[in-house]
Amino acid sequence: MLNSLRARLMLFTTLLLAVLMLGVGVWLYQSFYYAQVDGLQERLRLHGYSLLALADYRSDRLWIPDYLPEERFNRQRSGLYALVLDSDSNVVWRSLSAQDLPPVSGSNVQPGEWRYSLAWMQGEEYMIARLGVSWGDAGNNNPQFNLLMIENLQDFNRQLVSYRNSMDYALLTFALLLIGMQLIILRWGLAPLRRVSKDLEKLQRGEQADLTGDYPRELQPLTTNLNQLLQSERSQRERYRNMLADLSHSLKTPLAVMSGMVRQPQLSSDDKQELERQINTMSERIRFQLQRAVTQAQSFSLHKVAVKPVAESLLGVMKKVYADKQLALQLVADDDVVFWGDDNDLTEIIGNLLDNACKYGHRQVLVSAHNTLAGWQLCVEDDGPGIAEDQRERILQRGVRLDTMTAGQGLGLALVCDILAFYNARLSIRDSLLGGACFILEFEYQGTL
Repeated sequence: MLNSLRARLMLFTTLLLAVLMLGVGVWLYQSFYYAQVDGLQERLRLHGYSLLALADYRSDRLWIPDYLPEERFNRQRSGLYALVLDSDSNVVWRSLSAQDLPPVSGSNVQPGEWRYSLAWMQGEEYMIARLGVSWGDAGNNNPQFNLLMIENLQDFNRQLVSYRNSMDYALLTFALLLIGMQLIILRWGLAPLRRVSKDLEKLQRGEQADLTGDYPRELQPLTTNLNQLLQSERSQRERYRNMLADLSHSLKTPLAVMSGMVRQPQLSSDDKQELERQINTMSERIRFQLQRAVTQAQSFSLHKVAVKPVAESLLGVMKKVYADKQLALQLVADDDVVFWGDDNDLTEIIGNLLDNACKYGHRQVLVSAHNTLAGWQLCVEDDGPGIAEDQRERILQRGVRLDTMTAGQGLGLALVCDILAFYNARLSIRDSLLGGACFILEFEYQGTL
């Protein structure tokens, strides 16, 4: 169940909604309860003031009429009662409704003071409002009384229960509506994911080639990367077919030469050299095709690779390989230049270009790498014979070599172009300030890969 996004969201929102409804319910009930208590106390105060307006003290006696304007004071067990106690807590007057009321406990209050309390009498709950009253002129000898307004809380508690039941029903209904709305929102919000799933099923059935739907902004990185993966997989299959075709074609000639030579009764020294050269050619062809296949197979192992350390390592290797030429190899690179991709691809790119520069350079080779506004740029230049402008496009084709006297098969630049095509990088050839050729590679920012 928890493997479902909808189930996880529904479980979390339902728990959150339950806590929220519980909190709202407690808050509403407490607010209603205290509002009702305040209203009850206010009514008892008004009854007390009304009773005081009818009372009089004369001839050392408190006079209050038996019948009061409030009809509930005149009926037995009406739920509303009134008592007047003297300073010794003796009852000096009681309303007709309070004739059967049991004695009320509690201490007297000072004149002008209101005190509210709850009491249980004969198994029922009551609210008692006690007011201290003093008659006569100012002085300590004035007679003092306590006026008690008492109301049965049976109706009050019944109202609380009715309100709580209504509130629980309303909150439950509201919660169910919210859950229903949440289900609708989740179904609408997760619809793009279902559409992606259906499009992937169509891809599996071969009904479409890419994810081309109008997906939300949050899913676009996912669909874009999936499309890149699909495109790379198709390109990889195509490259495998081309690899086999190229391998078959490139091995045809060396095999024919070797077949003719092995028929000779005795091999001369030149024939042995030619045989060895053809074997090297075949090995180089096989290595190139396998390297290209490996490059495509590893193309999605992308990570952040610092360019300067890779270039420094390759320059060290070239110094040993071309030690007899005593070349001046120089590197000018920013420390923060990074390549997003496979480190083997970066090594293959710089290695092939640097190998050509050392092979054709006379005394100096310069490698530079720096950041640009759009990404970063790599330049490999030498002081060799250079490349004529009309030959610059041609030299990037597979197997094309302008100098047939130098060892090689003309595959290094083709491999570089294949790798650059995957990373959407550009390769251009210009004249170098050193006098030879300058190979410029421009990489766009690839931090989102």
